[in-house]
Amino acid sequence: MSIIGYKGVAENKFSQKTIVEAIMSSVHNIVIKAFVSISLILMLASCNDQQVSNIEKKYQDSIAVLKNQLEQANAQINILRYPADQRLNKVKTLIESDNLDDALTEIQQLKKVFPNSVEATASESLENRIRELKEAKRIEEERIKALGYKAIPEHNTVKIDYNTITLSGINVGNRFIFDAYDDRWFYRDADRGCKYVTMQMSVTSSSHDPDLPQLAAYSIDGDKMNLIGEFDTEFARWRDYGAYLGNYHDSSNDFSKVSTVKFKLGLQVSNERLSKPYAIVVMKKNALTSHYDRFSNPPKSYIGSANYPSTLSLDSFRSNYVLIKRFNLK
Repeated sequence: MSIIGYKGVAENKFSQKTIVEAIMSSVHNIVIKAFVSISLILMLASCNDQQVSNIEKKYQDSIAVLKNQLEQANAQINILRYPADQRLNKVKTLIESDNLDDALTEIQQLKKVFPNSVEATASESLENRIRELKEAKRIEEERIKALGYKAIPEHNTVKIDYNTITLSGINVGNRFIFDAYDDRWFYRDADRGCKYVTMQMSVTSSSHDPDLPQLAAYSIDGDKMNLIGEFDTEFARWRDYGAYLGNYHDSSNDFSKVSTVKFKLGLQVSNERLSKPYAIVVMKKNALTSHYDRFSNPPKSYIGSANYPSTLSLDSFRSNYVLIKRFNLK
């Protein structure tokens, strides 16, 4: 069966019976050709050098034809293994995952192998869509290159896996307040020459015991960002002092009881650094784990680190990082 014959099969959606018949035909042909090849090898093995040379010359054209037919048979089987409808679905998947160059390559192969198929016709609109997406990306890249970090959009709500965080009340002051109960609270005062950058974080999670993301602050120095530090994450409030001590359970701070828990974030930064361009960012990673120690106050906390890199670039915000807010960038 020729390759053209297989194209016809592929373009008619490969009925199960047709596929089996085509594969069996190819396998049958390959078995016959392999038998001929083995017979020829055995014949050559029993001959002296002069006889081998004479046989090779005599059957040279036949051997070449046989190799070509074997290559065609393998190509036909490979076509059957990857029909047109599967190729088109692969294109759609690649577009959805933003692998546009790979999607174009897949479309080219689809048109080459199945030029008259319904899928090849359908791929033309996808090819136009890819061109539009690539052009939009090019324009956005030029805009970001021209404006730098001012072109990166700010977000106060970010989805990170099973968590959705909402940030509010960003403030710079002398005190970081957290673990409030009744009309009291705990706090940390900033050192001389420093202030605290603080904010509220509300976490809504589908998990009953989620890890949490950690935020960080970076200075903006030309086309690079340099790490200032990672924010501390504390509970915002407890039902009362007894719940803070762990004498009894506070359901409002337990993800197995409620879907949303509130936290306070704080980071001490020097006044000199605060007077220059800087930004708050979040890594798309849930890095802090819940920890329980009955003899700590409060007994429950979130520990760990996201291990932010020392520097970030504009490219960092294409996938792994989200800009929350920038400051002093003119």
